[in-house]
Order: sequence, then C-alpha cells, then structure tokens
Amino acid sequence: MKEDKIMQPTELVKLGQYRFSGLDASLVGAMKSAADYYRMPLTAAWIYGMTGLAFLHVLDENMAEPNGGPLEPEVFRLARNIGLDIQGIHVYAEGETFARLQAEAWEKAKQAMYASRPVFAKNIDIRNQTSVIHAIDDTGYYTYTWHTGYEHSEEVIPWNLLGLSRCPCIHCVLDRQSSATEEVTDSSAGLISLHWTNPIQAADEEASFKEALEFVIRLNEKAAFQWSGRTYLVGSKAYEHWLTAVENRTLDKYMFSLFVEILTEARNHAVAFLAELRGVLKQVNPALVDELMLIYSEMASEYQILKGMYPYSEPREHELTQHERCAEILRGIMALEAKATVTMMGIYETL
Repeated sequence: MKEDKIMQPTELVKLGQYRFSGLDASLVGAMKSAADYYRMPLTAAWIYGMTGLAFLHVLDENMAEPNGGPLEPEVFRLARNIGLDIQGIHVYAEGETFARLQAEAWEKAKQAMYASRPVFAKNIDIRNQTSVIHAIDDTGYYTYTWHTGYEHSEEVIPWNLLGLSRCPCIHCVLDRQSSATEEVTDSSAGLISLHWTNPIQAADEEASFKEALEFVIRLNEKAAFQWSGRTYLVGSKAYEHWLTAVENRTLDKYMFSLFVEILTEARNHAVAFLAELRGVLKQVNPALVDELMLIYSEMASEYQILKGMYPYSEPREHELTQHERCAEILRGIMALEAKATVTMMGIYETL
C-alpha cells in the first residue's frame, strides 16, 4: 500500500490518561495500562493470574527472547474473561506482506486512537517488549516504555518501522550504530503485533480461573511448540534447558538477569492472585489454594535470591558467575514447579 493512499491525521492525537504501568512482563503491563485507562478495578495480580501468565515459564530455544513466545492470542482470549476485549494483529511476516501489515496496523491504530481506545504494540521500540502507544501524528507512533525518560525516548517512531524494534532513545540509537555484535535487523521482516482494547462485561470468576488453569496445564503437558520457525519450551523442558545452559556456561549474565526479573515478578503475583482468589472459589477446598499459595511463596523467595545474585544492569554484562549455586537454586525451583503443577491439576479437576 502506498503511503499517499493512507488517511493521515492532521495533528497530534493523544490519550492523556494513558500511561505505562512499568511491569517487567510488559504484555501484562500493557493490559494493566489499558485497564487503568478505563478505570477498571483490575490488579496486576488478577490480570497475571486470570491469563495464566503468573504460572507459566516459556523459554525460546536460543534463550534470547525475554517476554518471548507467541502467547498473545491465547492470553487475549482469556483477558475477555476479566473484562478486556483486545483486538488486533499478531503475525510474523516478510516482504510485501510485512509492509502491507505495517500499513494495515497504522490504519487500525489511527481508528482506535480517534475513538479514544488505548493501543499497544510489541517490537515497536524495544525487542520482545510491549509498549503503550499514547499518541500518533502524521508520521507515526509515540510510546511509553522502560526507556521513557532517556534522551530522545519520546520522539516519534515512523509507522513503517513497526515490528523492527527501533527505540529512538539515545542509548538504543548508539547501540545500533556502534555495536558490531548486535544482530542486524531485517527491515523487511518482523513481528507485526498491534492491539487496541475495549471494556466488556467480565465472566464468572470460577469459570474464568478454570480456563486459565486449562491453558497452563495444556502448555505444560505439550512441553514445546513451534512458531515462526522457532522452538519454544514450556515448564519442565524450559527449566531443563535453562539449567543446562547455566551448567555449560553458555548463558550470559544479562540475559539470565532478564529471565529472572520476569519470573520473579510472575511468581510474586501468583501469590497475590491466589490470595485474591481464595474467597471467590466455592467449589474448591481452600486448603488446596493455600497449598498452592505456599508453593509459589517458596518459589518467589528462591527467585528473589537469584534476582539478588544477578540484578539487571546496564550496560550489558556477559559473565555469569556462581554457576554451582545458581544451578542448585534452579533445581529447587524446578521441583517446586512440578509440585505446583500437581496441585493445579487437583484444583482444575474440582472445578
């Protein structure tokens, strides 16, 4: 599609009350940002739990995609249960199809923004991160992200760069210009993932939780799946792969710290979610919920130790140390995850 055929806004269109929630799992953060925009009483823990993300561990085979894994369509289906109707595009594309979808997403984003609906996108600025699009003009998108506040971070991202992870902040620009080790981005291929949100009536909470558990159990039983030419590992398989990389010293500190940040956050929110859920479930023995909460509390504590050992830091640090201690903790977490899965299956069967 040629640019001169695309309807363009004549001035900046901005959603003034739409803000970035700041969660490490940026997909959950985007949904929380949309819920906050609509003043919906949804906690981050409730979103985490009812979409199943509080209980999952999905790892790309190359261990290069924190926040990776094509979970979005399933997650957005589950989000309807908590009152978020999320529509949009989520597909990897190349060549003419990639360009066509960039233009289609641009049209959809403008329509949503004109209607005062919150929009968010993945891989628009930071790779494997979902960012809030709070404004558009005749050039493209303005985002709020983890890099908001850095020099040039709030500059426009042209609409035909969607899917290419082109953060405009000074640090990312310099990295792309100077680092010979950085992966060269193909400008004619990428993940086109842009969505907009409407509030709807939430579903029954017990039934919603059962759907979330079914999603988590199904993925864990599947253990691995293919998407867009990549392999993703789930649950025990993900932990085994992660542990092997630590023991073989093939995983650097920077990537390890990103995985730990996300999983620490998820398991802490799992505990908070189960505490919120406890008084809602009428068919489930509260002792089962308490047991699951205790397991995730132990897990969260173990992750907190790893987070203290390997805090996220910039600039990127490559050397991962304390391999034996790290492996010991991961083995303990693996055992807790297996125990949690058995308990979840028991709760699922009673629902």
